[in-house]
Amino acid sequence: MNRPLLCLAPALLMGCFTQSGAAQILDVQYNTPTLDRWNYPFNGSPGTRFEMTSFGALETPGFDDHDAQVLLGFETLNDITAGLGADQYRVLSVTVTMTVTNDDDFMYDPTHDTFDTYGVLGEPFDTDPGRPLNLWLTGYRGGQDQTTYFESSPFGFTADVPPAQGMRNAFAATFDTLGIPTDISNNIKEQFNAVPLAIGQSNTINPGDLVPADTTFSFTFTPCQLGDHLELGKMLDLGEIRFSISSLQPATGGPDGGGGVNYPVWYSRENPLSEILGFSPTLQIQVQIGSPGDFNGDGNRDFFDISAFLTSFTANDPSADITGDCSFDFFDISAFLTAFTTN
Repeated sequence: MNRPLLCLAPALLMGCFTQSGAAQILDVQYNTPTLDRWNYPFNGSPGTRFEMTSFGALETPGFDDHDAQVLLGFETLNDITAGLGADQYRVLSVTVTMTVTNDDDFMYDPTHDTFDTYGVLGEPFDTDPGRPLNLWLTGYRGGQDQTTYFESSPFGFTADVPPAQGMRNAFAATFDTLGIPTDISNNIKEQFNAVPLAIGQSNTINPGDLVPADTTFSFTFTPCQLGDHLELGKMLDLGEIRFSISSLQPATGGPDGGGGVNYPVWYSRENPLSEILGFSPTLQIQVQIGSPGDFNGDGNRDFFDISAFLTSFTANDPSADITGDCSFDFFDISAFLTAFTTN
């Protein structure tokens, strides 16, 4: 049922009342994941390790560039109502944190490195030291999806290049506007630039410094791509949000990177120190649920929603970025008016 495009002035002041499509902005903190898995082909104990690593096997046939990844999952359905439909969720901001256990083994790099800054066996062509820590969404293959892939699920099946290249069932990914994932695990071999949701940041060390033990990295982002918004909405509709962590500090040798550690080693939720010291991975998420037409979330659509939207829009507040492209323009105003006049 369509609402009239304009309410008469008296009615606008009194309120054009509706109970459907009421919006709500939620800010929720999770101090530990419900799922964390070292997503590595030679991991014999997925989901139960005290530590998880992320490293690369750069230009090594038979291994993914982003060889050791970490999968994090946070069950949200107790705090953010699930099953409303993917288009009823708009994530405004996300912060994921992870803490390293190892001391002075790798350098801090807070900036994105494009694929063409990686040379043979990871020899850097970029001017800043170190390699960044990357946060991604998660894609699936092999008949798996978020509802079937868990901590103990099979890592993968037949490799594209033996023993393990291209075989992972859950992978760090970017998403297009149709919801189709691109596996970024071999973006160096395949020579395409993959931009993560966020790069790990620390305010306790300087770029180029060796990272001390117990350093916590924050991965903070506001979704600015329609594909990201859609995928985040799908996950919240299922009641769980998932991310993948990767990095391209090169490792050589057998399982666990055998030839010496020069990459991050992360605390898992199973580590006894995680709960005691607060080093478990965490998630803070701010999300708007329901229609943005009820901008102030009081169950009505009236003058007060218009006023609140215009105030937020003028202040470039993320809640007024209705289209989710991190711009504030006519398209946001149009999208708000459409939502405001539609049940």
